Amino acid sequence: MAASEFAVIFKGRLVDGADPAAVRANLARLFNADAARIEKMFSGQTVIIKKGLDEAAAQKYQAVLGKAGAVVEIVAARTPAKPSEATPPPPAAPAAAAPEAAAAGTAAAQRAAPAAPQTVPRAFSDAPAPPDALAADVAEPGATLIEAAPAASPDIATDHLSMAEPGVTLVEPERVPEPTYDLSAMSLDPPGVTLVEPSKVAAPEYDLSGMSLDEPS
Repeated sequence: MAASEFAVIFKGRLVDGADPAAVRANLARLFNADAARIEKMFSGQTVIIKKGLDEAAAQKYQAVLGKAGAVVEIVAARTPAKPSEATPPPPAAPAAAAPEAAAAGTAAAQRAAPAAPQTVPRAFSDAPAPPDALAADVAEPGATLIEAAPAASPDIATDHLSMAEPGVTLVEPERVPEPTYDLSAMSLDPPGVTLVEPSKVAAPEYDLSGMSLDEPS
């Protein structure tokens, strides 16, 4: 089999815990496609994302789409065998057994024939080139993608500033004048003087006519 005969397929599976809406948005950005086209990828059919890839390119698709939240599979493309490599036909069965042998051969062929992946119209496998995000290399975990550039020190003019010695009073506190009160209309009685006569409280009256006491037993 040629080294480039691999295909990347998608069956609608998402990475565990991935938000479906976020995955659809990620795929729309990767493929530069509208929401309607992305939604066709989740129709329940097997969609060919890209075919005719070598193994390294197929793994790159798988890694990038996995980061987007989509689980894709890498499958080997099937090509017709060359005439020299073709399996010779089985010997002809006797005439009497021909119908039974033909039926058995048809059933075996149906079991052996792989189901061809179904694609949506104008599948992504027909694109002339992969999206830019998929064409980029995937760095190893922990790799530094961008070297940090040291920030330039801010240039702040301080030549007009000075520092006072420790303990120097920078601002004199403003004196607050003492408040004055007019007490000329007030006087103090000597201790023990009753300032206010208490008012008499009438003794409460209770109607006990409906009550009686039983004799001690």
